[in-house]
Amino acid sequence: MKVGVSGVGSMGQNHARVLAQMGVLGAVMDSEDDVAKKVGERHGVPWYTDMEHLLEDDLDAVTIATPAPTHAEVADRFIDAGIDILLEKPIAPVLEDAERLVGKAKESGITLAIGMIERHNPVVLSTKNLISDGDVGDVITLSSKRVSSFPARVSGMGVIHDLAIHDVDVMRFLLDEQPETVYTLGGPHSTYEDHANIMIHFPEDVTGVLEVNWLTPHKVRNLSLTCSNDYVEIDYIDQSLVVTSSRLIEYDSGNLFDIPLEHNIRKFSVKRQEPLKREMEDFIEAVQGKHPPLVTGEDGLKSMKVVDAAKRSLDQGKEVLL
Repeated sequence: MKVGVSGVGSMGQNHARVLAQMGVLGAVMDSEDDVAKKVGERHGVPWYTDMEHLLEDDLDAVTIATPAPTHAEVADRFIDAGIDILLEKPIAPVLEDAERLVGKAKESGITLAIGMIERHNPVVLSTKNLISDGDVGDVITLSSKRVSSFPARVSGMGVIHDLAIHDVDVMRFLLDEQPETVYTLGGPHSTYEDHANIMIHFPEDVTGVLEVNWLTPHKVRNLSLTCSNDYVEIDYIDQSLVVTSSRLIEYDSGNLFDIPLEHNIRKFSVKRQEPLKREMEDFIEAVQGKHPPLVTGEDGLKSMKVVDAAKRSLDQGKEVLL
């Protein structure tokens, strides 16, 4: 197996690191000469500054981590060359380009995996199992917070497409449902929309609330679920999973300050693993024909439709139907 990396900036150099650790990194390419050289020499693989040379390198697969506005153009070239692809999110900034690309890959028989890294976080699969097994009861609401200071790597899109898409994808995965409506408040504090609060309505009156921004001087990545039996808390960074329930025991109605509650707190032991490595392992197994990617092109497109609607809701100031 020989896997190339197209674009070795902030995310792409991590693609290269993990693939090199797995022994399958074949070559790297970046339009910046010094960047391509640095990453290529670090891992002892050929490095290029143009796509033609990467296409000629007899690769089995490629990961694409170029700036989002170039995704469709770059992916087109590899699909035409018959090379399987892991494409970083979003598929493309414009929904129509994303739809065309997913359709083209399917018609060409190309494996197209989308880089929704949180889906590969071990706490997400553990939570999915809790829900599927009925341990926590029915999901009623989901609330996520994905905030931090402004990242230098962002190019050509705001927080809705860059950040919120992760939590949209996880919520869709946990519920196995596609949202029905979306409503967004937020706006630009600098260049792009850099803060947004998104409310998503799923079937069965399940509600998802997402807070995303590039304005908080502290990085937070968490998700909580209110379920009919328990309250579930996920921390993506710590990879922690806590399930809590409580019961009101006999109390004095004349003293509402000290109301006794009996708490049942379960802290689940989740083996800490790098989500990016799990993502690359999943992609390689998909290329080998062992199973479809955990996040297919169709999955990525469904999440893209939600964030596209969320951005339209922000621009139009009204709820948008999906």
